Amino acid sequence: MPIRFSFLSAPWPARWRVLAVLALYAAYLPLSGYTVNQFRFDAAEYWELSLKFTQSGGFSLLAFDTPLRGYLGPLLVLPARLLCHFTGWSMLTGARVLGAGWAAILFGVAVPQLWAQATGRALSGGRWLVLLGLTLIFWRDYFNFTLSDVPALALLLLGLAALSRRGWGWAAVAGLMLAAAINIRPIYLASAPGMLWLLLRKSQPGSGSRPVLWRRGVGLAVGLTLLWLPQLLINLRHFQTPTPLVLARLPGTAPLYLMQLTWGTAFQRYESSLVPEIPRSLVYADSAGQYALLGEPGHRFNSYGQYVQFALHQPVASSGRYLRHLFNGLDIRFPTPYPRQLHPPGQASLRLLNYALLGLGTWLALSTWLKNRRATWKPVAVGTLLALLLPCLLVLPTLMECRFLLPLHLLVLTVVAGTWQPGAWWLGSGTPVRRIAFTVVAVGWLWGCWQLSEATAGQLRPPSEAPQE
Repeated sequence: MPIRFSFLSAPWPARWRVLAVLALYAAYLPLSGYTVNQFRFDAAEYWELSLKFTQSGGFSLLAFDTPLRGYLGPLLVLPARLLCHFTGWSMLTGARVLGAGWAAILFGVAVPQLWAQATGRALSGGRWLVLLGLTLIFWRDYFNFTLSDVPALALLLLGLAALSRRGWGWAAVAGLMLAAAINIRPIYLASAPGMLWLLLRKSQPGSGSRPVLWRRGVGLAVGLTLLWLPQLLINLRHFQTPTPLVLARLPGTAPLYLMQLTWGTAFQRYESSLVPEIPRSLVYADSAGQYALLGEPGHRFNSYGQYVQFALHQPVASSGRYLRHLFNGLDIRFPTPYPRQLHPPGQASLRLLNYALLGLGTWLALSTWLKNRRATWKPVAVGTLLALLLPCLLVLPTLMECRFLLPLHLLVLTVVAGTWQPGAWWLGSGTPVRRIAFTVVAVGWLWGCWQLSEATAGQLRPPSEAPQE
C-alpha cells in the first residue's frame, strides 16, 4: 500500500495528533480577527477570577470566594496569566495559547481515546482529520477565550476514558478528572449515572469481582475527594455551607439553575453579542412561554416543585419548548461565542452544512441502533452515552446557548467522521428511484431546518429585554 494511503488509513499516535492540533490552532487563532477590547463577558470574568487566589498577597486556594463558580476553572487560567506577566503578551494572546492547549487535549487525546474504547476501533488518520476539520469549521473561535465549556468537556471525556480501564489507579485518575469537570461545569453532575455504570460494569467478572469493585470504588472516591476538598473548605470558610459542590447561587438569591428555568421559558435562545448595533445580547423570545409565565407568582419560578407542576400541567407546550431548545442549541449560526456580525460571510453555508451533518448523524445513529438493538452493547459505549446525553437533557429547559450542547454536537460530528462511508452508501443505495427519494427527503430536511431557524431568528429582541442575574 502506498505510504500516503497507509498514513490516512492507519490510526495516528497521540503525539502526532496533539502536534497537528497545536499547529492548526497556532496558525489560525492569530488570524481570527479578535482584538483585546473584544475579550469580554464570561471570558473576561474567568480571567479576572484567577486573581482571587492572590488577593491577600500570597497564593491560597481558599482565598477564592465566588459562589457562582468553582475554583478550578479560574485556577487553570493562572498559567496563561503568568505567561502574559513574564512575556508582556496581552490577555487575548495568553487565552489563545491556553485555548490551543485545550484543543489539543480535547481533539488530539480525549475524543480519539474514548471513541476507540467505546467502539473497539480507533479512528484512522483520515477520519480523524475529517473530524478535526469539522470541529474547526463549527467551534474554531471558542478557543480564543477562557470559557469553561471546552476544559470541562475535555476533562469529562478523559475521566470517562480512565474509568473505562481496569484497576484502582485508573479509577483514582478518573475521580480527579470527573470531579474537575463537575467543579468547572456543575451540570456534569448529571453524568453520575454514566460514571457509576462504568464503575460497576468494568470491574473484572468472577470470584474476585467484589474486591475489585471495592478497590475501584475507593480509588474513584479518593480522586473525587482530592479535587473537591478545596471547594468544601472554600464553601465552609466563606459561605458556611458544608458541601463540596459549587453553590451556583448568590447569597439570598435563587439558585442559578432555577433562574435559568424561568429564562428558558421566556426565551428560546441566547448569544453574547459584539455586534455594534446590537451590543451585549442576542436574545430570542418565546411569546407562548412569556404568556404562560404571566400565570405564575411574580412571573417566575420560585421552586423546582413549582416548575415541575408548571411543566406537567402543559405537557404538549413543554415538550414542544424542549424540542425547540434542542434544535436551537444545535443550530450553530456562528462559530464563536461572541459574534461580531449578525450575518457574517459564509453563514448560510455554515448552517446548511450543519443541518446536513445533523441529519446524517441522526440517520447513522438510528440505523446503527436498528441493526444492533438485539446485540449486547459495550459497557463503555453505554456509560459514555449516559454521561454525555444526561447533562444535555438537563439543559434543555434552560435559556439555550449552543455551547451548552457542545457534547451532543461533538458526538454527532464524531459519529459522522467515524462511521460514514459515502462510497459504500452510494453503491448500496439501490435503484435510481430510491436515490431520488432520498434526495427529496434530504432537501426537505434542509428546508425544514432552515425554516425552524428563521422562525427563531424572527423573535430577536432588543438587548434591554435580556434576562439579568
